[in-house]
Amino acid sequence: MVMNNKIYKTNLFSFLLVLLIPQFSNLAHGIDNFESMKVLTTQMPAYPVGLVSEGILEGYAEIIIRVNEMGELTDVYKSAYSHPEFGRLAEKYIKMWTFQPAKLNGEPHAVIKSVDFRFEDKRGVHSLLAMEAAVMKMNFGPKDTDGKRIYSPEELDQDPIPLETETPLFPEEFKGQGIKGTATVVFYIDEEGNVRMPHVIENSQDIFGLTALFSVRKWKFKPPLVRGKPVSVLVRQKFNFN
Repeated sequence: MVMNNKIYKTNLFSFLLVLLIPQFSNLAHGIDNFESMKVLTTQMPAYPVGLVSEGILEGYAEIIIRVNEMGELTDVYKSAYSHPEFGRLAEKYIKMWTFQPAKLNGEPHAVIKSVDFRFEDKRGVHSLLAMEAAVMKMNFGPKDTDGKRIYSPEELDQDPIPLETETPLFPEEFKGQGIKGTATVVFYIDEEGNVRMPHVIENSQDIFGLTALFSVRKWKFKPPLVRGKPVSVLVRQKFNFN
């Protein structure tokens, strides 16, 4: 087994806040023979004019995507936005994009990447009707309750509580050889307690990383809470293989 029950109960989770992740490439980051994923075609949404009457003239959305070895978009996660409409539009339109997969040692490689969308109403000076102006005064700027961001573990009401876990097993092929090692997996826990976008950022052996990743994908948590409201959090889990 990777860890005994005592360690599992008392020190299973170690947390790390990451505010911006330009690109996850599992273990490919910093390797000279790694070629980044390329965006081949894009479609961009128009500014949602309905938000102008709310006094919202700019905003943003951050979308985390996973692109597989075939260049196919296999997962999309809205990690942050200043207004739900910006998040909805960014998610909708990025699904229309096409990609060239990343390459490692000349072979196609799956990656997880962050894409930022910036929204700005570029129509210049606005001449609003009387009712629009009144609404704008009452609703000027985005409301805090409308937006979404990734929270720091320290901001949560309590540490994420696992409901379902699977401890990675020590690889059979390494038993009796005195081999030890580690693997570190980073993943989001979304508002429903689901594990999203898990990826390996370090391992001493590829098999350790894969074993840890397969296990983490099956985990389930109670929804993380901030002041009783479900939120998303990004955490890091390190596994020791003995």
